[in-house]
Amino acid sequence: MKKLLSLSAVILLLFSACSDQSEDVVPEVQLKAYSSGSNGGYFWSLYREGGSASISFPNGGGNFQISYSNVTDVVGGKGWSTGSSRTIGYNIGYLSGSYNFIGVYGWTTSPLIEYYVAEKGSMTGGTSLGNMSSDGHSYSCYKQQRVNAPSIQGTQTFWQYKDTWGGAPTGSNQKVTMANHINNWRSKGGQGFGNHNYQIFALEAWGNRSGSINATVWQQ
Repeated sequence: MKKLLSLSAVILLLFSACSDQSEDVVPEVQLKAYSSGSNGGYFWSLYREGGSASISFPNGGGNFQISYSNVTDVVGGKGWSTGSSRTIGYNIGYLSGSYNFIGVYGWTTSPLIEYYVAEKGSMTGGTSLGNMSSDGHSYSCYKQQRVNAPSIQGTQTFWQYKDTWGGAPTGSNQKVTMANHINNWRSKGGQGFGNHNYQIFALEAWGNRSGSINATVWQQ
């Protein structure tokens, strides 16, 4: 799948081409491949391939805005440089154009795992782990192995955990209780769950898409 390859490539670039920008606006010319930094006490990252994209932070704190045009792939958002079983609050204040995935995205090590919680759009494929109820929603849960694929530890074989319900509205506060997802992955995934790397609330769009999002993330 194009999406899975591109998201993994993003993380590889984090370690090979990361910059430590902290300005309020990151212009397109700086996005050679991947940019990351801190703003308002949060970690942020943005990757662009093809087209144009920019990230800004209009309201500080956990707020961010991404605009993109004719991208081959763009993925970015705001969150934490170290993930946890935190409860993540978010508000999608504005959303236009087209996209593929909006939700929580992160990595662990020992074991190496890439994980997704899709709040809008979807992440499916692989082996079904059944359904799980959390925060008033029924998530479809999957795991899938990636073989010799890019990761935060270079080319590796690793597992992905993917939960999706895909129906979050805009303009209202929502939450993701990560402890519920992590406990389910630990009990059903068969690979356990590792030490947290980064964890962000992110948007991804690929395939010559254009659009914009303004969203805010926080820890409840």
